[in-house]
Amino acid sequence: MSDAVIYDRGYRAYDGSVGGRSVTRRAIVADGVRRILGLRRKTRRKLLPWALLSLALLMAGIVIGLHFAAGSISAAIGEGLPQYAELFDLFSRLALLFIAVTGPELIGPDRSQGVLSVYFSRPMTVGDYLSAKLMAFVSVTSFIYLVPQFALHLGLASLSADGFLAYLGGNLDISWKIAAVSLAFIAVHGGVLAVITSHVDRTGFAAAAFLGTIIAGRNLAEVIAEASFPGARWFSLLALDDHPRYVRDWLFDSDVGGVYALEAAGFGPWVSVAVIATVALGGALWMFQRYRRLA
Repeated sequence: MSDAVIYDRGYRAYDGSVGGRSVTRRAIVADGVRRILGLRRKTRRKLLPWALLSLALLMAGIVIGLHFAAGSISAAIGEGLPQYAELFDLFSRLALLFIAVTGPELIGPDRSQGVLSVYFSRPMTVGDYLSAKLMAFVSVTSFIYLVPQFALHLGLASLSADGFLAYLGGNLDISWKIAAVSLAFIAVHGGVLAVITSHVDRTGFAAAAFLGTIIAGRNLAEVIAEASFPGARWFSLLALDDHPRYVRDWLFDSDVGGVYALEAAGFGPWVSVAVIATVALGGALWMFQRYRRLA
């Protein structure tokens, strides 16, 4: 008979509070933000996200500084300095690269590492999981769009000859226009990202597929739309990145983007609004059905 030894490891049952689904969602949101920003991860995971965010802030500071150097709003416009509409062209490209780098990291690893079963063993649903991931994605990505725009808005208000508060009061529509256009960009890019990351586990491949769909797909759609066969104009709607820009020009009454292929094909801005909504909802439903099967 062997001598048995019993060690007291001081085990105690957990007697703290047990959170429900809302607590679980908040934990997934916090984890998603950490993944996007590379927090608590290796330095190489932090490098690109933080570099892009820092570049966005630096460029915003430069633009605002140039407006202050001009001395007045009319002088800034006369010198061709970027205004609200132009800034979207600048920062949407940064956001596109940011999404390509960080978006696949938000979704893919849970599936490739086989931890979805752990998530869904808790009192939570597929909807809880995906809505928390969406909240993390929107909260960080919107930073690139909203912070420069509202910083410029406050800067222009301080330069206004009518006074700070008078400018803000007289331009209340700017706030909702900035929010609407930012949402349009995030909705299109997020919808495409959702479809791709639902099936592509490798983050590098997912990033390449996302950029190819947005950039190369836009160029290809514009070329086909100019062809002479019947129905060619409908291909202009596949230039997905043009839709939020078309809406931007419409809301801000600008011609920053020139004439888009879909505009030349006879489609109005409300068609772009419908396409944006379709891409966003379609991507969400596609991902939901995919994860419902995995759960």
